[in-house]
Amino acid sequence: MPGFGSSPSADPSTLPTSVVCIATRAGDEVVGCGAQLAFHAARQDRVVVLVLGDGGSAQRRDAARAAVKALGVGDVRSLDVAEGKLGAQTDLVARIRTAVDEIAPELVYVPALREQDADLDQRAASRAIASALANGPARSVLVYGLGYGAEDGFAFEAARFDAAKRAAVEALSVARPRTGAAANPERFVRVSSSELRATQTADAQRLQSLRAGQIRSDLPRTTAVVSTWNKCSDVRANLESLRAQTLPFSAIVVVDNASRDGTSEMIAREFPEVRLITMPHDKFGACETFNIGFKSSATELTAILDDDIVMPPEWLEKATLRMVQEPPTTAIVSTQVVEPGTPDAYLKSPAVNTERYMSTFRGCASLARTQALTEAEWYDERLFIYGNERDLTCRLLNLGYRVLQYPGCGVFHKTPFGIKMGKRSLYYHARNAWLSMLKYAPMSALVRMPWLVFSKVILRSEKREAQGDVADATGTIGIGRSLRETKGAWWVVTKAGLSVLWNLPYCLKHRRPVKAPDFELPIS
Repeated sequence: MPGFGSSPSADPSTLPTSVVCIATRAGDEVVGCGAQLAFHAARQDRVVVLVLGDGGSAQRRDAARAAVKALGVGDVRSLDVAEGKLGAQTDLVARIRTAVDEIAPELVYVPALREQDADLDQRAASRAIASALANGPARSVLVYGLGYGAEDGFAFEAARFDAAKRAAVEALSVARPRTGAAANPERFVRVSSSELRATQTADAQRLQSLRAGQIRSDLPRTTAVVSTWNKCSDVRANLESLRAQTLPFSAIVVVDNASRDGTSEMIAREFPEVRLITMPHDKFGACETFNIGFKSSATELTAILDDDIVMPPEWLEKATLRMVQEPPTTAIVSTQVVEPGTPDAYLKSPAVNTERYMSTFRGCASLARTQALTEAEWYDERLFIYGNERDLTCRLLNLGYRVLQYPGCGVFHKTPFGIKMGKRSLYYHARNAWLSMLKYAPMSALVRMPWLVFSKVILRSEKREAQGDVADATGTIGIGRSLRETKGAWWVVTKAGLSVLWNLPYCLKHRRPVKAPDFELPIS
């Protein structure tokens, strides 16, 4: 295991004088390395305790602060994440990294992942901490709270600070009994911040038996596929959140469409585990670059992810657990998406928050069966960009598959709510909706489409869209506004119509009307 030493003790005088101790829950730092913190405080080092969770109750928080004060440490900071919600925080990695960087310590104490604490929140915290520290400045890291035998790690000679720790544990026990906690030996593993992620992964592999409902070794493996173009900082945040998953991805594939902002160089430098595919030029459409990523997936599941999403640590675990509950005919689990400007009424809409089978999926954060994607022949590259999810779903439905909307987990998508404004977006949204429906809509639905486009898309109010009435057809949200605000919008639509006529022979050649009951027109 990387980072483990064989020495039974170490000289504490060699430790840096600026330290941060990260705790998942209030009080964990006292039990895990309280004597060591007392040593730092007695030496008048700069010591900061960073607590990720809020402790769950005012009594527990107060007791934890009293316990830390008994150690001689006065600087306690908290991210104030609600008890049991660490796994659901999309920005957990960024918040940890920001907090640590503001303090700029030379040494960081981090909690080990132990079998008795192997719940989702503990695993989320462990992996988020590792991901947050991995790409930051080089720092020494000591992993505390080890659940291994005496032969693992090393101990510091801090016996004279045991009394301070016992007083701290006594103060903590007002809120939560800690029988024998003060007597537990404090053992540590020394690693560098860049090695921590590998160490935490090895820790997780040592957990042989986990309680019901937690991560299982028999869960199918997943390859994450991301297509990107000139979004270097967004991709970095995305990959950091992928690293922090409680159920790790088996592989991460990024297809870079010849970005000019240093994206490929950043990935190669900071994320060496990523399988990076760099296109020779930037004229490829998103459908083609995603297909290249899909074809490289060798795992049972494939995660379809936009480059500007950030997911919480629990995303893959929850989506996978939901997928394995479905029959093999469920091809895709489409998860919830929150975007800037998303109206509260839309987020609370029953249509958006109810599990149901749909006629499309959210391409920015969905989990798919790789074999189903292969059978359906991935995205139609003629579409170039936009509307490709519904087009693919039609082929999946014709093959007997279904797509499940799963609101049980989700991501934050940095692209604003509704369709992107501008001529390019309007053109491809208008054109591709017709191309797909000419291929797959039953004739009875196709003849109604012109009237529905006029009455339910062009004339639809923004108020109705914000209320969540448009649940499946997210690609039509904002069309009316785009027509009003895009300069030369009607000429753009005219060009889209001409392209539809040009592609009519192609559509007729590939026409396979969908008879599955899940099918709906891209209009709500």
